[in-house]
Amino acid sequence: MFIKNKHLLFDLAISLLLVILTTTAMGANHCNYLLTIVVYFVGFVIAAGYKRVKYWLLVPLLIICWLYLPVGMIYGSPNIGSVASLFDTNKQEAWEFITNLPSDVIPWSVSLFVLIVIFSFKKTSYQLKHDIPLLIAVALLYFSPYHHFFVRGYKSVTDYFVQEQALEAAFSHKVNVDIEQVSPKYQNYVLVIGESMRRDYMSLYGYPTQTTPYLDKANGLFVNGYISTAPNTTTSLPRTLSLSQGLTFEPNINLINLANSAGFKTYWLSNQGKMGRYDTPISEFAILSNETHFLKNGSFNGSINYQDSDLLPVFKQALSEKTPEHKLIVVHLMGSHAKFCHRIKRDQFNLKDKQLSCYLSTYREFDQLMKNMVGILNNSHQSYSLLYFSDHGLSDSHSKGQPVYLVHGSDHKSNYEVPFFILSSDNHEHKLLNKPVSAYHFLSLFSDWTGISSKKVTPLSIDQINDKNIKVFNYNKMVNFNDLASDPAVKISS
Repeated sequence: MFIKNKHLLFDLAISLLLVILTTTAMGANHCNYLLTIVVYFVGFVIAAGYKRVKYWLLVPLLIICWLYLPVGMIYGSPNIGSVASLFDTNKQEAWEFITNLPSDVIPWSVSLFVLIVIFSFKKTSYQLKHDIPLLIAVALLYFSPYHHFFVRGYKSVTDYFVQEQALEAAFSHKVNVDIEQVSPKYQNYVLVIGESMRRDYMSLYGYPTQTTPYLDKANGLFVNGYISTAPNTTTSLPRTLSLSQGLTFEPNINLINLANSAGFKTYWLSNQGKMGRYDTPISEFAILSNETHFLKNGSFNGSINYQDSDLLPVFKQALSEKTPEHKLIVVHLMGSHAKFCHRIKRDQFNLKDKQLSCYLSTYREFDQLMKNMVGILNNSHQSYSLLYFSDHGLSDSHSKGQPVYLVHGSDHKSNYEVPFFILSSDNHEHKLLNKPVSAYHFLSLFSDWTGISSKKVTPLSIDQINDKNIKVFNYNKMVNFNDLASDPAVKISS
């Protein structure tokens, strides 16, 4: 081995910085962080002494880490949620993700890029030729974060395609859900699916700033304790809208098939994209409906930012359609999806913390939307029941005292604590029910709500549910909800 001593310390320093930054980029979360860094560093330094290994292995790995760094810093190592977001997104959402990156990610990304350039163009001051050190380097790199990163990445991709194939197979043929009895109480059933709305930011549930003035006093049943199945749309809604045992779900036993089989006229109105051959799992459920209407189609119109209120004329038209059947109208909102300031007509709070201000403004606009929808329902002079829940919540990735940065996550209770309420034409009081209810019961709740009895689904009322130890899917496995960390809502300072 030939060593140029005057350059050795520089090479070691560059290697150490690359090891630290790429460990962060890969979203590594090991129990013994220091040991991980040491093992990774030794393997990296030895491997860099082989010219071919450096340029054909290390440099490509470093570039992959640099590309993944923004995702790794915010969302951690690869999981089915991040993979689904990659495959199911459109150009608008991709651009929104890039422009919504927190400012503190940029220095890390620039630093890693500069270090990769230096490492790539500077000749390593030591050269190795023997095979034994190379074998040691390969063994050490195997136990480095790279192994965890690529194993998790591979598993996440395969899990995603298994889910997609299951959905495709389930929706490729007509399903018999064995309807036993149909006894709906109302003429019109409206299911509103929200997006990224945490329960604890609603004044309805006790947030000190008035974010939901209409719902605060509206007559209906409001559940304080509803827990979503999973922490993002593509993992949560398939497990909510169809029969699920947790890790797996049966997409052919779903709410639309239940309603269709029971003789309901079904509608799906959406402000989320329908993306052609790149359909998201949710649009697969949507196309089972008798009639569908997407404000965005994933191509040219997918670049337009529609307001949820743009669904109101379509909703009114569906409601006014003369039909002898009972109706189920599903309304899928964009809601509080990031980027928050792009979702609103105006900032109604004008806080110094702009992201929090815009996020709370999405609640105000949602509250007004609910008021308008109930007004349209009342004007129809037909009996109705409107049920709302959000698909998942969010967590604040910044520490206390810093500006709020709400993102998808899986480690906090707030990722799963979402609102759930029912507003019906015969409600005469405002009732707040403090009770834990898992969204894994949703199809049974839906069956009870609509009066559809089936051999495949057992109807359950909220009163019949007795959840003591709720589990949620955290992208990889089922975990106890009560074991998750707290992430309290940030209150507005007076």
